Amino acid sequence: MSEVSESRGRWILGSLTVILMVPVVFIVGIVVGVNIEREVSLSQDNLSSWVSAFATVTIAVLTIVLAKETWALRLIQLAQIEQIRKDSIKPSVNLYLKANPVGMNFLDIHVKNSGPGAAQNIRFTFRNASAGLEPVFANFLEQLNELAILEKGISSLGPGEHRSSFVLSFHEFYQKHGEKALELNTEVDIEFEDIEGAKYRSRAFFNFTEYKGVSGLGDGDPLHEIASHLKKIKEEIGHFSSGFKKIKADVYTSEDRERERQLWEERRREHEKQKSESG
Repeated sequence: MSEVSESRGRWILGSLTVILMVPVVFIVGIVVGVNIEREVSLSQDNLSSWVSAFATVTIAVLTIVLAKETWALRLIQLAQIEQIRKDSIKPSVNLYLKANPVGMNFLDIHVKNSGPGAAQNIRFTFRNASAGLEPVFANFLEQLNELAILEKGISSLGPGEHRSSFVLSFHEFYQKHGEKALELNTEVDIEFEDIEGAKYRSRAFFNFTEYKGVSGLGDGDPLHEIASHLKKIKEEIGHFSSGFKKIKADVYTSEDRERERQLWEERRREHEKQKSESG
């Protein structure tokens, strides 16, 4: 809850307490003033006055307590409403590595805002979490910093918005550093703000030890292979339709059909002649 709401709540509660205490102090003053010079015998009227005064004081105290509890519940309700409002604009930025559809050897880096609110001024800080692997981490960081979105950050990322880019060929990375490439562990601190300027932080981890023993079959994602073949077919059809390429075709004319008919007639007559001679 904001400081303004708390200050306003204390001011209203204090004012209400003073207003309710005025009649109580007035009644107590009258009772004390009447009985200050002499001892008063408890007549029926006197007793009734004392009971009324006590009842009034009791009601005033209970009213104050009730008002305090009511205002406390109101403050809790306001705090819950404020928290719901903040959650509705809260961003959640994630950073992770994922194999490219072309092949699991190629790694893409992904930045995604999975929160309901827009993220602004996103910054990434990479730290080496593996002792003795400073050269490996330096080479990995160098390849990461080739991307402006990682080196300089992202100014704005809307709810559900996602950005990705190729960042590393793990095969080449492994050839350069050997088994040490599979021991690299990197921590990433992610800092970002919501649309009101409230700051948030999250953390991501790149643990290359998870790639030990991982292998794949085929040439990558089957959908990517299908898309590649369809693209080639589309290009070939485009070439034919534009005249860039010509289709090779054997044309079958009427003269060809006549020669074929005559050849078939000669073969039929020879067959009948051979049949008559044998009979």
